[in-house]
Amino acid sequence: MERSKAMRKRKRVLAVLLTGCMLGTMMTGCMKQSSEGDSSNKKKEAVKVPEGLWDPYEDTVTISTVLPENAGIQFAEGDSYDDNPWYRAYEERFNIDVVNDWVSNDYTTKLNLTIADKSIPDVFCVDAQQLRQLKEADMIWDLTDIFDKYASDLLKGYMEQESDTFETGKLDGKLYGIPQLSYGIIDQPNQIWIRKDWKEKLNLADPKSMDDVLEIAKAFQKEYGGYGLTEDQNLDCFKILAPAWGANPGIWIEGENGKLAYGSVQPEMKEALQAYAQWYKEGIIDPEFTTKDLEKMLQGEISSSVGVSPYYQYWGYDPGPNVVQNLGADAIFEPYEIPSANGGEVKASVTFANYGYIVVSKGCKNPEAVLKLLNFYAHVMDEGDEEDADFINELFGNAYTNIPYALRVINPNTDYNQFVKVSGALEKGLDEDPAALGKDGVKYSNSVDFIKEGASTGVGDYLQQGGPKAAYRISKEIIDNEQYIKDAMWGPATETLLSAGSTLDDILTEGFTKIIVGEESIDYFDTLVDNWAKAGGTKATEEINETYGNN
Repeated sequence: MERSKAMRKRKRVLAVLLTGCMLGTMMTGCMKQSSEGDSSNKKKEAVKVPEGLWDPYEDTVTISTVLPENAGIQFAEGDSYDDNPWYRAYEERFNIDVVNDWVSNDYTTKLNLTIADKSIPDVFCVDAQQLRQLKEADMIWDLTDIFDKYASDLLKGYMEQESDTFETGKLDGKLYGIPQLSYGIIDQPNQIWIRKDWKEKLNLADPKSMDDVLEIAKAFQKEYGGYGLTEDQNLDCFKILAPAWGANPGIWIEGENGKLAYGSVQPEMKEALQAYAQWYKEGIIDPEFTTKDLEKMLQGEISSSVGVSPYYQYWGYDPGPNVVQNLGADAIFEPYEIPSANGGEVKASVTFANYGYIVVSKGCKNPEAVLKLLNFYAHVMDEGDEEDADFINELFGNAYTNIPYALRVINPNTDYNQFVKVSGALEKGLDEDPAALGKDGVKYSNSVDFIKEGASTGVGDYLQQGGPKAAYRISKEIIDNEQYIKDAMWGPATETLLSAGSTLDDILTEGFTKIIVGEESIDYFDTLVDNWAKAGGTKATEEINETYGNN
């Protein structure tokens, strides 16, 4: 439901498949669709499976897949989506030839059409809806025994660590979709970002309470003009600050009666709104926020109109480079933990994090080959120091990790471990060998570039991981101390949320805005919650409790 549109890494695309796409006679072999749209009914024959998990096939196994175009990939000369270090490694290590049926800039639509045509590849990535529909249409393998037999201990360890997420790939007790997981929850806690040079010039102390944050904002306004606090029309900043009052909007939590309830309509939100409305009345919040999307909101920081911004851990990546290029390296905003506004405990919100589900077509004659490639991805990600450094750099350079789109499962501790490694190296000094850090060396190098030269290309990594006030330093402490609340909806959304979740959130955002700008009094909150309930909130709550509740 109330998920910020800016939270790019946490959104799942829940596409509705075309009516009737699952009807009809099922294919008996993999149908290969060329880039021109032609398909072939040529059946593949199963190849003898080698004994060892890491042993190559004697005869070549061909595995087809599909993937989205990725503008971030910078292909080296001679490389392409069809010929690259990953695909060459598959062939050299395992005698597996991975071929792309298609690469599309509209993956969801193209995949829906591919499923409707029953020309699915051997392995591909789907969302929760597609997983269920493919299973009901008997188009994909039950991977329960295949995973148990062919997954490496490392890959199984990921799933044991994220057992709740692993269970979401099971239907009727059987594994049909292998969760891809995510880079971990360390990227989910948010912070308050404060402009460094202004704070230092005015000799202001680090904020320890919400009153301290307000005093800093007011001091900036008095000295530099503008407004005190950023906000956009989706109320992203308000939602980020809400935990300061004990509220956790956008996730499902345990209510006072023990039932699961939506965090955005709990009493703590009323207290947060009352304070926020007062800040707006005092001129602290951007008076034009109702007309600004996220991009326009960030322009206020680039133009020196504001110096305090509740924001996500990736401030250094956006708008960080633009701030450095326009205002200089000293004008960066630094992150601070969100303090309590009422003396209570502040707990970050953690949402269900899974990039998608890996499924294998029933037409695939060697489904275990997919597990070999997933094992390989986990190996080079976490055990890359056992491999040649140049080989690892080829796989991870140029954003090439986006190429094995359906052939990767992410270690849920990836970013956490990366931060520990990078920050540890920086504590030793600025002249460490980046190659010793393997794939994480680039984060170290970029941080050093920013420290030494104020490079705009390094500000993102510096503020996320490398600086003394890095966002991940704050998040690591929150995770280590378990100062967070997990969304009770740890899995796919229920029917009402799929069909009306955005509408329900729009009702709340519109109502919250009216209270903040003074069009309605704080008492309107109770009316708003009632409107939300009647519009589908009550039904959604019943479905959430039925699906994810303990009773």
